[in-house]
Amino acid sequence: MKKVLFAVAALALSAGALADAGVYVQGDLGSARIVTDDDSVSRFSPRLSVGYDFGNNIRAAVDYTYYKSEKYNDQSADGWGKGETKFNSIGASVFYDFPVHEQVKPYVGARLGVNKVSAEYIDIDGKEKYSASKTGFGVILGVGYNVTENVALDAGYRYNYWGNYGEEGERYKFKSHELSAGVRVKF
Repeated sequence: MKKVLFAVAALALSAGALADAGVYVQGDLGSARIVTDDDSVSRFSPRLSVGYDFGNNIRAAVDYTYYKSEKYNDQSADGWGKGETKFNSIGASVFYDFPVHEQVKPYVGARLGVNKVSAEYIDIDGKEKYSASKTGFGVILGVGYNVTENVALDAGYRYNYWGNYGEEGERYKFKSHELSAGVRVKF
């Protein structure tokens, strides 16, 4: 957690030197519910975005979202096993900010991302690994509250369709429902 906060602060400070008018950095903390065909898990999900505000209620951003990994242990009559599944996503989004009020701006957006799922399982028979990246898409809804001309508080919901993962005969559709809150700083 400290590493994520340090990275956000370092990027925000260095982006100021490189930023042009309209460039922004946004850090979000959230919770994601990752859903497959037969299971779901809730994960902590910090996100870092760098974007550009075009000034006409349209914004564009690239983001990286990390999802806390899932660790598990199995014990049965057949023996034992333990494993870990990791999730992360890199994406590009376009937003439209509705000009409802000078300080409060609801928004809607669309996202195209590359999503990665990797898993490792160890049991009495050995080690199995799986890793795949898929292109996915999503929709975004939220609201920004302008604290100052250059700083906004943000709260939003994201739906992200990850794609189909798994081996032949055991394929699963992955998707996530995400709630987050963060700070957007415009340079």
